[in-house]
Amino acid sequence: MAQNDWLLGLDLGGGGARALLVNAASGAQHAVAKPWPAPLAAEIELEAAFAQLAAAAREALARAGEGARVLGVAPTAMRFGSALVARDGRALLGATNRDARGLMASFALASSQGAALQARTGHWPIPVLPLARFAALSESAPALWAEVAHVLSLSDWLAFRLCGEVASDFSQAGASGLFDLAAGRWAEDLAQQVGLEASRLPRLCNAGERLGALSASAAEALGLREGIPVAVGGADTQCALLGMGVALPGETGAVCGTTLPLQRVIAPGSADPEGRVWRAPHVVPGVWVAECNAGPAGEALEWLGRALFPEARGGAARALAEAADAEPGAAGMLSTFGAQLAEARSLALPLGDLTLTHLLGAPERGRARLMRAVAEGIAYAVRANLETLDAIASAAPNAPCSIGGGISRSAFFAQTLADVTGRPIRRAAAEASALGAAICAGVGAGVFEDLRTGARAFATREEFAPHAERSAAYAASYGRWRELRAKRAPGDAVAQGHAIQGMLGAIAASGGAGAKPLGRPRILITAELDAAALAVFRALGEAEYASYRAKGRLLTGDALIEALRGFDAFVTEIDLVDSRALMELPQLRVVASCRGDAVNVDVAAASALGVPVLHAPGRNAEAVADLTVAFLLALARKLPAASAFLRDPALVAGDLGAMGRAYVQLRGRELWGKTIGIVGLGAVGRKVAQRLLPFGARLLTADPVVTEEAALRAGAELAPLARVLAESDFVTLHAAVSDATRGLIGALQLAQMKPGACLVNTARAALVDEDALAAALQSGHLAGAALDVFSIEPPGADHPLLAAPNVIATPHVGGNTLEVAIHQGQIVSDDFARLLRGERPRHLADPGAWPRVNFAAPRSAPSDALRAELLAHPAPTVTDLQRAKKPAPAAAKDPPA
Repeated sequence: MAQNDWLLGLDLGGGGARALLVNAASGAQHAVAKPWPAPLAAEIELEAAFAQLAAAAREALARAGEGARVLGVAPTAMRFGSALVARDGRALLGATNRDARGLMASFALASSQGAALQARTGHWPIPVLPLARFAALSESAPALWAEVAHVLSLSDWLAFRLCGEVASDFSQAGASGLFDLAAGRWAEDLAQQVGLEASRLPRLCNAGERLGALSASAAEALGLREGIPVAVGGADTQCALLGMGVALPGETGAVCGTTLPLQRVIAPGSADPEGRVWRAPHVVPGVWVAECNAGPAGEALEWLGRALFPEARGGAARALAEAADAEPGAAGMLSTFGAQLAEARSLALPLGDLTLTHLLGAPERGRARLMRAVAEGIAYAVRANLETLDAIASAAPNAPCSIGGGISRSAFFAQTLADVTGRPIRRAAAEASALGAAICAGVGAGVFEDLRTGARAFATREEFAPHAERSAAYAASYGRWRELRAKRAPGDAVAQGHAIQGMLGAIAASGGAGAKPLGRPRILITAELDAAALAVFRALGEAEYASYRAKGRLLTGDALIEALRGFDAFVTEIDLVDSRALMELPQLRVVASCRGDAVNVDVAAASALGVPVLHAPGRNAEAVADLTVAFLLALARKLPAASAFLRDPALVAGDLGAMGRAYVQLRGRELWGKTIGIVGLGAVGRKVAQRLLPFGARLLTADPVVTEEAALRAGAELAPLARVLAESDFVTLHAAVSDATRGLIGALQLAQMKPGACLVNTARAALVDEDALAAALQSGHLAGAALDVFSIEPPGADHPLLAAPNVIATPHVGGNTLEVAIHQGQIVSDDFARLLRGERPRHLADPGAWPRVNFAAPRSAPSDALRAELLAHPAPTVTDLQRAKKPAPAAAKDPPA
């Protein structure tokens, strides 16, 4: 092997897509994670997921440097997920481990043969088990079920996508509910019970077996060469055990990820008469695993961390970092949040308690102690589940437990586990599942003789020993924690029912209002979208991409009608979709406008014709908010003048006198402690507030449609405009233009501003009287202004505002970033997927038109009267600056992005 030879593991997990490159010689690693754009749902668009994996792989390759040679690749994925594939290779359905459509089927299977199924397959029939999912699908979606040629796990599908071969490993088969553990083969009679012929099940192979060669299309997507060996991967939990080096009977590993499964390696044939644990094959041939699950630990920490620290990029990491700052014992708080005792036959929501009282110390210590209590509760659950494993699968007393997964990155968490369990904790690589897949790739490529050899080569572990004094204290607390759980069980049963009712109500409230799925539509996309969004659309239908930027064209009139003939859906950014085009294109059922305000589409006409119009509010909110804060900092620190000072031709190197003058003249201000007024708290205004709070600024906001509570949630105080102007050191405008806001900031309002204040406008020029602003700047009443918008664009070089030295000006570039294509792509592709599932989209340009949307029948032709009415509508425009004055839709409260 050469020093630049690498192995690639691909992991499609609950938190996102991960690619891990491992150097075959040194074991050096490059890991790249691409989080899902939105929280994981029951279904996943498989091509979009593959696009995320491909992007991660390309980035990892770039980190490895020029000349990196990948010897082999293997996948892993969330083990209870499923992929249904048609005869022509199309992915018909991607189901995640959240897909519980098998709920009722699982009840039926459990009541009739639950114990027998668990004894035979290793799993009690729970709702997310593929066995129950397939039973539900065969009943509820017979047409879809009839199309299915291959029933695969998500890991199997990834291998199929990589090389075109259909197979599954034993660990994935063991997570299906369709595998006979003792016989070591598919239980074909169980498959027949759910309407599944044996021919649709994949052939079984050992993990690490060479499956095929990387196809040309997969190679292009991943940035690899065609023909690389593709190896069979395995279930994510068992691959994680392999990555942690847990491969021999008696060894134990815990995957501290979205959930926290604990698995002990056992001999084949090991029984569990009481049915307390799951059993399944390991990826390592010849051994099984017994499993308990300590609950949704990572997911709960992420949720709580994001709830309490919304500015944090990683909620779980921030939660654990905060917990590390509190004393052991959390001042007496106990928590069962995100912490469960495994009971293989139990069907219950992951409900948790927290013994919270405001008398437990100073409030500024509250968050750290709360997080500490939650982290310790999860550690208690790990101890309890290890005790269950000890009871059914013996191991050496206080034998070490290896950990991997995302939250294992926290040294505090690893040490807490050691102290609570009283046993050594061996922390392996956080990306343990992807590392296990890379080891499989190494076997398939001939780098390793077998999986155990690969694990010995790559698995590295850092040991955390229990601290005797803390362990003794935790032993007492653990007893109280177990007692609390037992005594709260009856109350938890009541809470379970209440939580289920609340969830059902939320689902009903978000459901569709009569729309029927559209099938697999033909889609024309002229908006600029990123690769991930395009992959979603291509997975949903037959998508043709012709970016207006690349083509250099704007479609309108007859050209638009001709371009759209035969298409069911249109994704546009600047093309003009008027009422005539909508009436001339009866096959067109959906229009998606990648705009904050769909001014380029006659929304009223579309609504009248039963054509929903999706839009993308806030698509450039991040970009405009960034520029706004840049303007505020530039004004506060006098950056244009400071930059010009050093470029003055008269400046002589080493002139300390000039430096002294600069020190006096260029003394700036901090945003800390300043009052900043935000006029308009819509999509952009909220993002600006989010960015300013860490500076320690006080925020005031004026917005007639925002409630006091909404302002407080954004970190601002709601106030009348006059007060905002009078008290603010900086005022930034983010309001929509309407008859009520045109000329909102005139001579009177500028005079109300605090002397020496600054004005920022990245919204619309029509909000400000430019002559009055020039006068206020010239008089010295205002210290400066920053403007991205002008009444005439571009303004002439002789514009009075451009002549002022204390004005920063840019040519309407606030929303012009490369990332806007990503933002708008995420918004419209997510909503389009919802629409095709029969769900109400989140962003409808006319929400009131939703009840009239029905894809079950062809569009009806408009009457002569309606046709005449629609043809009289004002023409749509390319930008809202060209739009004729007309009221905004009643439900639209945010300023257009």
